[in-house]
Amino acid sequence: MKKYFAIVAFALLSVNFGSCSNGNAKGDEKKSTEISSAIGQSIQILYFHGDRRCPTCIKVGEVSQNLISAKYAENSVVVFKDVNIDKDENKTIAEKYQITGSSLLIDVNGVVTNITVDAFKYARTEPAKLETIITDIIEKGLKK
Repeated sequence: MKKYFAIVAFALLSVNFGSCSNGNAKGDEKKSTEISSAIGQSIQILYFHGDRRCPTCIKVGEVSQNLISAKYAENSVVVFKDVNIDKDENKTIAEKYQITGSSLLIDVNGVVTNITVDAFKYARTEPAKLETIITDIIEKGLKK
């Protein structure tokens, strides 16, 4: 019975982790839609995910997108980009940033900050802390 329980537990964990780690970013070299401003300054909040997302993955996307929509809607330099890495049209951008699973990056004029660990740590339990982390990076980028 213990062996059966261990096998079932392992299978459930494998499925759960599999939904957040969405495989290989390699594939077709189709053109992705990258966002940059006409004057050269660009701050992109890039939320990468696959077709299947766990509750934490979903919350990371919601918190970051809602923050950008609420606080930076009038600022054309700051852009939120939801990137499903399982779609062929996003393979190139996933390769550019070397992404193979759920991730949250902030690209300020080509300087990339990976806040995935903090995003997964705070999105569900302390979303305000995640918002502060994102805002601090964006504000520093806007001052440059």
